[in-house]
Amino acid sequence: MDIEKEIKIELKKLGVEFFHFVDISHLPDDQNKHFPIALLFGISLSPEFVQKVITNPRYVKDLIRDNKTGEDEFNLKEIRVNKMADHLATFIVKKGFKAYSQSEENIEQTGFYDINNHITPLPHKTIARLAGMGWIGKNDLLINPEMGCAFCMCSVLTDAPLQTLLHDPLSSGCGECFVCKDVCPVDAITGNNWEESKSRDELVDVHKCITCLKCMVFCPYSKTYMENNTTLSTAEN
Repeated sequence: MDIEKEIKIELKKLGVEFFHFVDISHLPDDQNKHFPIALLFGISLSPEFVQKVITNPRYVKDLIRDNKTGEDEFNLKEIRVNKMADHLATFIVKKGFKAYSQSEENIEQTGFYDINNHITPLPHKTIARLAGMGWIGKNDLLINPEMGCAFCMCSVLTDAPLQTLLHDPLSSGCGECFVCKDVCPVDAITGNNWEESKSRDELVDVHKCITCLKCMVFCPYSKTYMENNTTLSTAEN
């Protein structure tokens, strides 16, 4: 069995909901770390979670107050995809290829995360955009037409021979929408549309951000995902 089939089987075992093999060979060495391919994968957040955060303006504050951040679905799924990345990198290395997990723990330990400025050379959303998954929103999050921002993802860089597909990056669907800017309680979002020439700091002030999740769940695409999937769940029951 070839390595691509083995990886796909392993992804299925892990419960990954979506994955892409992405060509990153054209990126600068400081971004791709001399790896030609990125394996991007992720899992969706439940529509019930999106609704819960929308309904409770104090959702994150209440979690912190009640010492229940460990029960938060977003936090749990972020931990899950990071562990998946570490597992997949180890799996690929055992098959005789090189691999680098872009889990939060690994990029910190290997010096590829700037803690002070909260930035890494190759964010998952950059890989996702190259995969044709979506665009960078005004909230500086990857927005997918079907899921909005309601998902968690991670990535592994590798030299394993995986078949990649070329995708034209999606153009922004944000238009004149300023919902994320309007709901931000600390005015961290500028409201600028993302462009190749724009830096992250022209979209959002990460030093102001309090990770309240509002810009993620109130995005119209996230709300549509929630409404469509809640309807489907109700109909199935």
